[in-house]
Amino acid sequence: MDIVSDLPSEKIPLAGLRILVTRQDTTESSLSEMLKIQGASVIKAPMTMITPPTSWELFDKTVRQAAKFEWAIFTSSNGVRHCFSRLKELELSPKYIFSNLKIACVGQSTASTLAENWKVPELVPLHYQSEGLLESFKKYDLKHKKFWLIQAQSPRDILRNTLVKEGAQIVSTPVYRNAPAEIDHTFLLNELDKNQLDWIMFTSPSAIQNFQQILPSEFWQSLSTTPKIACLGEITAATVKSYGLEVHAKPEIQDFENLVKKICEINLKKTENR
Repeated sequence: MDIVSDLPSEKIPLAGLRILVTRQDTTESSLSEMLKIQGASVIKAPMTMITPPTSWELFDKTVRQAAKFEWAIFTSSNGVRHCFSRLKELELSPKYIFSNLKIACVGQSTASTLAENWKVPELVPLHYQSEGLLESFKKYDLKHKKFWLIQAQSPRDILRNTLVKEGAQIVSTPVYRNAPAEIDHTFLLNELDKNQLDWIMFTSPSAIQNFQQILPSEFWQSLSTTPKIACLGEITAATVKSYGLEVHAKPEIQDFENLVKKICEINLKKTENR
């Protein structure tokens, strides 16, 4: 865990706020940096770590049979990055593997990561969850079509199950997994106990689940003031609510830029109403 602080300025939206980021920043995408640019002091305590899957066996086998599929679906930016990293290890070209497949992505962020690495996908739904992709697929005949799902280990079942109901044939290969972060959370508990956090940012269901695991029994309820909670998307927000917690911010468009924009709007409005 570490803290990154900027000198506060009244001219920037998040000046004076202390915000907890519960995801692991990457060189490609840093929620912490976006918040810092807007003036926030950022406390970083990742609740999950992105690690390789338990085994690459199924992925490696499927890669050799890629020509048999009509569609490949990427459900996250992590899926794109880890897939392409593994192909590089196998000394295989993405163009060679995917050139004859239609590509679909869940979310613009995933599509952008794919475009940066290789190409623009054929299908990206306006709604950024799996449900949005399934809605977009309604205009296609899926019966007997072969789909390759490239995603996390132990993913949500809705995408696979719904495609199967429409007659599609599915092979799902894990290319990464979310594991609980192994860090000392004593400092975080002290921050919460002393009411020193204004916001907590959750970007995945596993983050809030692991966050709940580190809290002592009745700890949250004992706090005199609790931080506001911001969630990246509907599924994460639903997970937060399942623990009886309130969601104070959720962007309409599910990406980090719009999440930060939402927090800025809320804080500026609060400032104006003082």
